[in-house]
Amino acid sequence: MGAYTYFAVAILVGLAMGLVLVIHGTIVKNRWGINLRRVECPNCGTVMGRVRVPTSGEQAMWGGYTCPTCKSELDKWGRRITRPA
Repeated sequence: MGAYTYFAVAILVGLAMGLVLVIHGTIVKNRWGINLRRVECPNCGTVMGRVRVPTSGEQAMWGGYTCPTCKSELDKWGRRITRPA
């Protein structure tokens, strides 16, 4: 086998590992998952819009919302994010 074959196999293994991470993340609702459902603020019940406007780098990278009513930070699954003091 040539170098091209090893390279192709390495790319396929990397893609498969990424797919496993996304599927697992969606099932257990962690950062790597994909949420296609609407998110509701757990504090005030406001439904977040379909178009997400990130207010921090973390929200831009991993998804999340800031509630326009009570200003709570939520992750992409609608859970409140608490910051250490």
